[in-house]
Amino acid sequence: MTFVRAGIEEVHHIKIDELPILLHFPILAPPGYLSPGIPTDGVQLSGLATVRFGKEPIMEARLKGATGLQVSEKHKPVAFARMIAKIAYSFAYAEGAMNDMYGESFVLPAILGERDEIGRWVGTLSDAPRTHPGTLHRIEVHHDRQRGLLFAEVQLFSDSETPSYGVILGRIKPNVA
Repeated sequence: MTFVRAGIEEVHHIKIDELPILLHFPILAPPGYLSPGIPTDGVQLSGLATVRFGKEPIMEARLKGATGLQVSEKHKPVAFARMIAKIAYSFAYAEGAMNDMYGESFVLPAILGERDEIGRWVGTLSDAPRTHPGTLHRIEVHHDRQRGLLFAEVQLFSDSETPSYGVILGRIKPNVA
């Protein structure tokens, strides 16, 4: 962790049990499939939601006599969106929901890296983040009969206030109950 003291950056190695943990979740545009006009190649990153575990970073900086704190992290929103899609696809497959689909999965070519269109199928849901105490990760599969779509909702670390992501998996068969 890098602390700033008297304008000078100092790298400090902190024991793992004393380390503040900051998780940054990308805020993505809604899936382009549902939002005409949004570019669908790659993903559109509109911000980050940060969740903290462990010690308060500002307090740690003050204990070290620092006036500032720097955290550097490389954001890879396309890789993150592909991971969310893999989780959604795998869960839907394991639950048998893929049997309700008509034709091939929309998102599979993007998961496999065959097409650069993950933003067409994956995005952050617009609802305010909710917590689900006692549930580490939450995955739900939904049948949107109005649009004729099978989609999944994925929320990592759902026992904390983290964003939920929507993944459009494909079209549902017209006669699915």
